Amino acid sequence: MIRTRLRSVLPAALAALTAGPWLAAQSGAVAALPDGAPAAMAQIDVADLRRHAFHLAGDELMGRHTGTPGQLAAAQYIAEQLQGFGCEPLGDEQADGTRSFLQSWPVVSRFLDPTRTGITLGVMVVDRHFAVFPGRSVDDVSLGGRLVDCRYGAESDLPAELGPGDVPFVLLRTIDRPRAPVQAQFQWGFLALRKAASIARNLERRGARIAVFGMLHDDSGVGEMLTYSGLVPGKPILRYEGESSAMIETLATDAPLVFLPAAPTRAALELLGYSVGDDDQLAMAGPPPAEAPVARVDLRVVTDPDARAVNVVGVLRGGDAALRDEAVVFSSHMDHMGLRMDGSIFHGADDNASGSAAMLECAQAFAEAARTGQRPRRSVIFLSVSGEELGLWGSKFFADHSPWPLDRLVADVNIDMIGRFAPLSGPGEISITPSYRHRNYSSIAQLAARLAPQVGLGLTIGDEFYTRSDHYNFAVRGIPVVFFCDGEHEDYHQVTDSPERLEYGKIEQVARLAFWTGLTVANGEGRPREVGRRRDWLDDVSR
Repeated sequence: MIRTRLRSVLPAALAALTAGPWLAAQSGAVAALPDGAPAAMAQIDVADLRRHAFHLAGDELMGRHTGTPGQLAAAQYIAEQLQGFGCEPLGDEQADGTRSFLQSWPVVSRFLDPTRTGITLGVMVVDRHFAVFPGRSVDDVSLGGRLVDCRYGAESDLPAELGPGDVPFVLLRTIDRPRAPVQAQFQWGFLALRKAASIARNLERRGARIAVFGMLHDDSGVGEMLTYSGLVPGKPILRYEGESSAMIETLATDAPLVFLPAAPTRAALELLGYSVGDDDQLAMAGPPPAEAPVARVDLRVVTDPDARAVNVVGVLRGGDAALRDEAVVFSSHMDHMGLRMDGSIFHGADDNASGSAAMLECAQAFAEAARTGQRPRRSVIFLSVSGEELGLWGSKFFADHSPWPLDRLVADVNIDMIGRFAPLSGPGEISITPSYRHRNYSSIAQLAARLAPQVGLGLTIGDEFYTRSDHYNFAVRGIPVVFFCDGEHEDYHQVTDSPERLEYGKIEQVARLAFWTGLTVANGEGRPREVGRRRDWLDDVSR
């Protein structure tokens, strides 16, 4: 999911209703269905949710960064699941007139050519774990010569002139504060990278063709910021409709910048004769080396203007001849942040293997309803998008190139981050937006509020996330939406967001609520509509 926190829950009188189902779900057993619930809702259970989430957030998918093999593997897995449930493909038209489950969309991709990219420090070869800021005017660099000691990059630390093959090395000061909130990481990271860009420009004036920066803390704000903004081997920078996935291109310099994680940084410092104290201060370990150590840097940045990213789209056709041309959309995003420069994986378990697993379980429940003679009257579209973390790109493409007429999409049920207890939504709670305080509060959100107690959930207000997930691309086109989300927590956008930390009982509850809400809309006589601000969740009088 790409922050004044408002909070509201259903009346305290509902507490007795919410406690029982939540405790049952936490036991790992299939929770009993509440009175009046559709029988197919029993298909949504902890065991299947856990299986989907562990697969999507597993090491093999390498963080599912958009356009990488891991994200394409996630798309293939989701497509296979939808096909197995009996959904029809609604993606790209094929040459033979059939459709695929995959809906491809165009991106411009910049990536490091692995055959012509690598760093050598003495005898140490670094070919995987580093990050690059491409230069504004230079995409290819190949040079070898002295590794030049520039200490911390102060004016007094820099040589008066650099030779054409020299590789200047600067130790970038970083803050060792693991698991800091994302906002703090951005602040520290941006300040440190701005300093690096300033040092690099100073080196350029001395003849540098490249600048290499070392870091002693892989989990610093700089390391996290490079995840969003730098090129890492195997992880591209993408551009869609003129918008870039790199967040700080304004810091670009003429020459490329290379950033090394802790292990090669310490190796470079040893080559230069330094030891590093517990306080990260440099000290000479002995006499300076008689000859400058050697280094080599080869970089080649390739631009592919015709790259593609993919969504997955499937549909279960409705059973009512008068309503089947209308559809309810269930959406979730499959992508996440990929790899950190030190090789650590952003597993993205809560964000958003949890929502993807829930969407798949909703699809299975709808398929079961159809199999048992309870096919919904309207059609139901299951949409798994990529590019959410880069700016809601995949859902924007779907909305702009919908294979289903937009005026016949009656609602979107979006599911993104529903598997953790967080400050915004603890045990027995989930946040939704638009809430009753929002001008775009919808009858589908109000319906979710009516059903929530029956699955053991109270609601909190999640309006701070109204523009930050894929429902927004439906909402801006006038389609009523409801978005389920647990809110930010200590593992949000951290490499610690792993599948064993998920609360699968909570995912089961939220997935069941999403299914029941969408099924009710799919079978309703009228379409959902925006109802405007209310005094509380169930108030029928707009204000």
